[in-house]
Amino acid sequence: MNPLRLPLPPFPYRFDLLLDFARRIPYPARMAVDGDRLWRYTSGQLLCYQQVDGAIVISGAGIAPGNKARIQKESIHLLGLARDCSDFFAFAREDAPLWTVVAPLLGFPIACTETVFEALITLIIEQHISWKAANRAQHILLTQFSPGVPIANQRVADFPTPRQLASAQPEQLKTLKITDRRCALIIDIARQVTAGALDLPGIARLGLDEAYRRLLRIKGVGAWTAGNVLGRALGRFPRVSQKDVALKAAVNRYFYGDAGAKSAQRVSETFGSYGRFAGMASHLVLLRWVLERYPPLSSPLPPPADLA
Repeated sequence: MNPLRLPLPPFPYRFDLLLDFARRIPYPARMAVDGDRLWRYTSGQLLCYQQVDGAIVISGAGIAPGNKARIQKESIHLLGLARDCSDFFAFAREDAPLWTVVAPLLGFPIACTETVFEALITLIIEQHISWKAANRAQHILLTQFSPGVPIANQRVADFPTPRQLASAQPEQLKTLKITDRRCALIIDIARQVTAGALDLPGIARLGLDEAYRRLLRIKGVGAWTAGNVLGRALGRFPRVSQKDVALKAAVNRYFYGDAGAKSAQRVSETFGSYGRFAGMASHLVLLRWVLERYPPLSSPLPPPADLA
């Protein structure tokens, strides 16, 4: 198959920043970086994304011509090629404290998950644990259900389908090192989706407020999870997660020079004047925190057995 080309958007777009973020994922599995190339599964097929001149070039073995349109559409969504944040950055330029933090991220792609299901399951894993521990658990989950493909001393695997997780037993998920309650919740959600009792794709078609309310109706999903699902799956950030531990630390560092307390109240006060841009501001502050706090991956990943 001839490579597909997706023209870069007219607004600022920094594929190199997306690669820089991906290099900092402690236990990569969903995607991996090899030089200036990003590898990940899209539509169930392993694809390579690379910026060449004014386009993102997509290559992969054995892609059926009839699947080109779907791959193009999903790649635009996954890579944030249609998510223009120019209005946010124009707003941020007028606020010196905020601009100091987010200016280096001008053009950062608002990348998304392929499905709402994937966003929801990964965020359930991330509840109440560190990003590194959650990332390790996600690595184990993916490689447990998909053998994956080795890429540059990493392993890229597809995300489990609802049917795969619906057929899992709780003891299969113990290697994730998360609570039994969350393991059971992952399986229960997968079974509801498989049975047609939970329409997660339909949530993506709703307005943000209604989508948020629908997510909150799901057992085990609170405000932090629901708000972050919208960001991760849709690239929309209507809310600030005031109680997020990393966000409290990032706000304290970037806006207050580590002086005073790391608190939800301080987060609320900091973003309270940003109106409709508050959620996006908090998202980019967290991205800045990850880029500075986590070093790029420089050594081969231990096999999953060593992570259990």
